[in-house]
Amino acid sequence: MKVMFISHSSVLEYHQQKLKILSEKYGVEIHLITPPYWYEGGNKTYQYNGNNKIYYHKGKVFMLKNRMFHFYFNVKELFKKIKPDIVHIEEIPFNLVCWQFLRQAKKNKIKTIFFTWENIRRKLNPVYKYFYRYSIKNSDCAIAGNEEGKNILQELGFNKEIYVIPQYGINPEDFIKKDKLLPENGEDYTAAYIGRIVPEKGLEILIFAIKDIEKVKLIIAGKGPKEYEEKIKNLIKQNGLEKKIEFKGFISSKNIPLFLSKINILILPSLTFPDWKEQFGRVIIEAFASKTAVIGSSSGEIPNVIKDAGFVFKEGDSKDLKEKIKTLIYNKEVYLRNIEKGYRRVLENYTNEKIAEKIYQIYKNLLYIK
Repeated sequence: MKVMFISHSSVLEYHQQKLKILSEKYGVEIHLITPPYWYEGGNKTYQYNGNNKIYYHKGKVFMLKNRMFHFYFNVKELFKKIKPDIVHIEEIPFNLVCWQFLRQAKKNKIKTIFFTWENIRRKLNPVYKYFYRYSIKNSDCAIAGNEEGKNILQELGFNKEIYVIPQYGINPEDFIKKDKLLPENGEDYTAAYIGRIVPEKGLEILIFAIKDIEKVKLIIAGKGPKEYEEKIKNLIKQNGLEKKIEFKGFISSKNIPLFLSKINILILPSLTFPDWKEQFGRVIIEAFASKTAVIGSSSGEIPNVIKDAGFVFKEGDSKDLKEKIKTLIYNKEVYLRNIEKGYRRVLENYTNEKIAEKIYQIYKNLLYIK
């Protein structure tokens, strides 16, 4: 089984984990096509090509950095060279790259899959509408990273199989087991937010929810526009919360496991905006893997990721969030039960092993292999 896999984000080694498993465990011949580099977090990151189980191809690409727009000059050449059985496109279905590879695959009568995180019913310009319709009409199946993405594809007339699988999972062994799950000797609980410091993440809601709760302190970890960071810092100061709330800077993905090992509760208070809502909330599954309790808002995919393994509060409702925090810190049984449920949930659904297993089954279904 030979798979052509197109993904700009897979320039990163970590994002190649499921491909490595597909190759090593299931014997899939993976041909990974990426641009020579991509701007991850604003940093120019070159394609990692150190896995000897994956065949790497650097596409000849035109790229607009500020628009995150790109397309390939050598699509036909890649098809002639690789001769794949399946073309798996991890690019949004209304962009040019998805159209390029789907169109060439159709000409060669090759089975195709595309991936989408898109969970907003947005208005597209005529060109993007054309690409979207083409993808929906011509792909043999689709993977949506969230339930809303699946619903949108169905509303747009995609009548083939749609699988709901996140783009990337975690490796449990990357996370640190806590020496203790509960604070000891009268210590406060440590709650934390990790992510971008932007209005849609609901940080004001979190600050107002936590300010009057005893026995808990908060760490806000992340980075955002300078003006908004200053607004959050001033809000903390105006409410006299400098000793209760620590404003920490950006934490790299490499250092998140260590950070999570030192906190008790992760809180993701996201808000829904007209042009944005949570597509997944990766930090939730990272917290589950760290045996950290989780509270998230009802925005986007958060409730579907948490399920019964944590608490979901009504987005924008600081009183509801306050009650959820108090329930966790004042009821040890509930707190410990949620931690164990979260840990089981991530192992059963969100590891790279599980994601690779599900993708392999899709490949077999496409090729009618039992």
